[in-house]
Amino acid sequence: MARASLFFGLIVVALLILWLRLWYLQIAQGEQLELKAQSARTRFVRIAPPRGAIVDRNGLPLATNKPLVFVVSVVPDEAKRNPDHLHLIANLLNLDFAKLKADVESPHVNPFAPVIIASGLSYQQAVPVFEAQHRFPELRVWMDSPRSYPLGSSAAHLIGYVGQVSPDELKRYAALSEDADSDGNLPIARYDGGDLVGKIGVEHRYELRLHGQPGGERVEVTPKGRHARVLETIESERGERLALTIDANLQQLAYQLLVDKKVRGALVAIDPRNGQVIALTSRPAYNPNLFVGRIPADLWNSLTNDKSAPLQHRAIQSAYAPGSIYKMVTAMSVLETGLMSPRNTVTCRGGTQLGTRFFKCHATHGTVNMLGAIAHSCDSYFYEAARRAGPNRLAEYSRMFGLGVPTGIDLPHEGKGLVPDEEWKRKRYKQAWYGGDTFNYGIGQGFLQTTPIQMAQMTCVVANRGFAYAPRLLLEAEPQIAIKPFGQSAHWELVHRGMVSVVSSGTARSVTLPGIQVAGKTGSAEFRKGGKTHSWFVAYAPADKPEIALVVMAEEAGHGGTIAAPIAKAWLEAYFKDKRKAAGARTATPANAL
Repeated sequence: MARASLFFGLIVVALLILWLRLWYLQIAQGEQLELKAQSARTRFVRIAPPRGAIVDRNGLPLATNKPLVFVVSVVPDEAKRNPDHLHLIANLLNLDFAKLKADVESPHVNPFAPVIIASGLSYQQAVPVFEAQHRFPELRVWMDSPRSYPLGSSAAHLIGYVGQVSPDELKRYAALSEDADSDGNLPIARYDGGDLVGKIGVEHRYELRLHGQPGGERVEVTPKGRHARVLETIESERGERLALTIDANLQQLAYQLLVDKKVRGALVAIDPRNGQVIALTSRPAYNPNLFVGRIPADLWNSLTNDKSAPLQHRAIQSAYAPGSIYKMVTAMSVLETGLMSPRNTVTCRGGTQLGTRFFKCHATHGTVNMLGAIAHSCDSYFYEAARRAGPNRLAEYSRMFGLGVPTGIDLPHEGKGLVPDEEWKRKRYKQAWYGGDTFNYGIGQGFLQTTPIQMAQMTCVVANRGFAYAPRLLLEAEPQIAIKPFGQSAHWELVHRGMVSVVSSGTARSVTLPGIQVAGKTGSAEFRKGGKTHSWFVAYAPADKPEIALVVMAEEAGHGGTIAAPIAKAWLEAYFKDKRKAAGARTATPANAL
């Protein structure tokens, strides 16, 4: 009897435990389990947003999206469950199996996010993939608008290109972005594996504005993981349309002029009245349209191994000795400190003796004052000016002109050049500063290194008589003073008159433009033994009321007056021709037609 009672009691306890468990699952946890069950039957498919367009100051396209094509991707987690499928998918799309396997199984990818394996497919090319989707649940196919760069190589460094987001970029952009829809409901990550992001140039600098907001679909899936029907849709939002200060036609011309002269170098044109960059080009370059989708390995290797460095943005990254275009800095350093006056003269006998070394001038100028020394680029005069100023004062005024630091242009990876002084040389070379170092400094040689855009900003300082705005590319951005006003107006007027004389009667007479007075300065900077020189020319015009400042730099090209100056002249002619044409069009438009 006792045994029967014990057995009965155990049954009652077991039934009670079972009842409590059922109550817990159905009542206490019922709602939560129902949500889990629903989640297991649905899946959210993220749809990347269309990228915003980039246009020039007149609305002409600089970066746009092509007509729709198809993109194929694989979800790594689903591919893992079907290990035999990858080989069949590689055959279907004519892909390298080893590379496909490595991409999909990489530890750096999100296992639940699609990994792009083929892009730019036409509808006819995508049809076999559509037909195979029922056999390969890991496959995803969607429509895409590939990036297009109408200006090609002429704006490659400026505009940049897009590529698949890297793991590090994904982390960085995810931290900077909102990861929910407008109602805070569906989890839509603004960035995900497989997204395209800007790698360099404007595409990189304004990535968060160009990227847009993704959308997506919540779909019901079968027990085998196949999509059954769409339950909810959120439309993606296109990225912003950005207008730049660049003039597309003048940008193309700038690059073509470098091509025609067969030189490596850069051209930078800035409106000194506000810092707007009108043209910014670098040669050699590459065609960014070849980078759309996946960059072919052989193309990338050829570019990175090319000794002419086509990936280098010479306009803002490369630093060179500026040569005689630096003489305006030397002039202001002695004028402002009273170490020399406009009336002081120096007798040029073809150079200057310093100890046992003779520092040459390119000609014998006789007795010259500062105005004549600037006009005819007399090195002997500026050897004496540099001797009086000394290296530390030259460094001080170099920094006042904005040298030695980035200009702040809205592009990534800008260089800062080098402004040396006595302490720098002592730390760098464990040597004292010599008189010969000072002579070289005064004529823009020696240790001094500047980027083309820094010299364009320096030219703006002279054009504005002592200040400059930060160079900028975004048309909507407000002007910002980068170089605060300095210097006496009489001293700026003297330097200005010297630069006008360079073009009217000095080393750049070939740059004379009919009806437009140009102020300019040539430079020929030696950079290695053997006499090879970088060719420089800076200018602003009209000289009395500047609206454009320009720098041309050509590597190893010779004298500034014979190479860089003619390029500048051709560009300035086109610039003012366009201005006259635009003014004529406004005059010819009847008031009642506006």
